[in-house]
Amino acid sequence: MKGLTRRLRALSASLVLVLALVLVAGAAPLPALAEDAAQTAYSAAEPPTLTSSKALLVERETGTTLLEMGADERAYPASLTKVMTALVVLENADLDAEVTVEEGDLDEVTWDSSIAGLKVGETLTVRDLLACLLVPSGNDASYVLARFVGGGDWHAFVDMMNERAAQLGCEGTHFANPCGLHDDNHYSTARDLVRIFEAALTHPEFEEIAGSESWNLPETSQNPARTLESTDTLLDPESPVYMGDTVVASKTGTTLEGGRCLITLAQRDGRTLVGVVLGAPMDADAEGVTSNFYDMRSLLEWGFGAWRTGDVVAVGDVVGSAEVSLSSDGDAVDALATSSIAATVPAETTLDDLTLTPSWDEAFQAPLDADAPLGKVSVALGDRELGTVTVAAAHAMALSIPSYLVWWLTSDPVHTVLAVVGVVAVLVVVGLIASAPSRSRRRRSKATSSPQRRAVARSVEPTRLKTPAKAKGKHIGSHMRR
Repeated sequence: MKGLTRRLRALSASLVLVLALVLVAGAAPLPALAEDAAQTAYSAAEPPTLTSSKALLVERETGTTLLEMGADERAYPASLTKVMTALVVLENADLDAEVTVEEGDLDEVTWDSSIAGLKVGETLTVRDLLACLLVPSGNDASYVLARFVGGGDWHAFVDMMNERAAQLGCEGTHFANPCGLHDDNHYSTARDLVRIFEAALTHPEFEEIAGSESWNLPETSQNPARTLESTDTLLDPESPVYMGDTVVASKTGTTLEGGRCLITLAQRDGRTLVGVVLGAPMDADAEGVTSNFYDMRSLLEWGFGAWRTGDVVAVGDVVGSAEVSLSSDGDAVDALATSSIAATVPAETTLDDLTLTPSWDEAFQAPLDADAPLGKVSVALGDRELGTVTVAAAHAMALSIPSYLVWWLTSDPVHTVLAVVGVVAVLVVVGLIASAPSRSRRRRSKATSSPQRRAVARSVEPTRLKTPAKAKGKHIGSHMRR
C-alpha cells in the first residue's frame, strides 16, 4: 500500500510539473535533480554545498576525514540515538531471546513518535525488535528493549548507553532516553555519532538490519504478519535519491529541535565511506524527499568521485635522488621506494604533488651497490603526513680511482704528509737504482789507473828472445852456398 501511495504521489507530482512547464516556459528543474551525479566531474577542492548545519564524511579504510562541518559541536541527534541503543542491545542480549511487550513500555511513547506498531502482550525476538527499532525507527521498540536489557528499568539501560559512549571516547555525548526524543540534556556530536556507528557496524546483525529496505515480522498474538519499511529514502527504489547497493546501512532521525538527521555507511568500487548530517531543514520537496537525503547523496557522490584510496607511493617509484661522491657514474642516484604508502587523497593527486623528505642530509660515497639501502623518505600532502617509505639505490655507482686519490690526499693533513714521505722515499729508491751502473764503472776505472795495478801489469808482460845478428847471418850464408 505504501508503495502504491508513493507511485500515485509521484505520478501526480509529474503531472503538476508538466503543466507548470507548459504554462511557464523555461521553468528550472529542482536543483538536486539538475544533473545526473554520474556525469558530474568532482573536485576535492570543491566540496558540495549542504543545507545541514553539521556534517562529517570519513573514508573508513584509512580513517581519513574528507569533510567536516561543525563535527565537534553539540547537536540533538534525534533517532540517531537508536544506533547506540542497538549497540548496547547487541552487546548484552541474545538475539533469539523472546520478549513480551509490557504496558509500561509504551508510557514514554509520545503521540508524535515514530513507531513500529507494537502492542501490549505480543512476543517478539530481540532480533525482530531490533528491526522494529532500526527499520521504521520505532520509539516503542526502544523502550521494550531498554527495559529488557536494563533489568526491568529503562533508566538503567540509559546509564549503560552513557557508560558505553564514554568507553568509545565520546566526550561530547550524553543520552537521556533510548530513542532520541528531545531533551536538553540529550545531545551528541557528528564525530561521536560516527564512533558509535562504527562500533555498531562491528556486529554483522546491525549492518544487516540497518541496511534493509524492509523487514518481515511474523504474526503475533496481537498483530498479523506484517512488513516494516525503512525510513531511509536512499534505500527506496522509487525515490529520486535512490542509491541502490551503494548504501550498506543507515539510520534516520528527526525532531523539531534537532532537524533532519542521517548517518550512512556506503560502499562503491572497494571503498567505504561513513557520513553523517545533522540539523537539515524540516521541509520536503514535491517528491516528499527531505534535504538530509539530498545532502547525504551529494556528500557520498563527492566522496567517491573526488577522492581515491590506494598506493600514493608504490614499490619502485622514484621518490627523490641521493648525492653520491667519488663515483665515475655521476653525482647522484635515483632513490627507489622499497615499501608503499596507501592513503586517501584527491583523485587528481600525483607524485609531483607530494612533499618528499629524505632521512639523509649528506652525500653517499662510492662504491654503491644497486639496491643498496639509502634510508627513509617521509611523504606528505600539504600539511598532512601520509607516512614513510624505505628507499634504495636505483643502480650501482662505481668508484672513480683518481677522484678517490684526490679525496684521500685532501681529506686529512696526515694523509698529505704520508704521501709526500712516500713520494720522496720512492724517488730516493729510484735514484739509487738508477745510479748503480755509474758507480760500478767508476770503481772499475779507479782500480785500473792505480800504480800497483800498472806494476802488476808490467811484471807479467812476456819477454821476447833476441837472436844475435852475426850468428844469424852466418847461418844463412853457409846454407846458401851449398
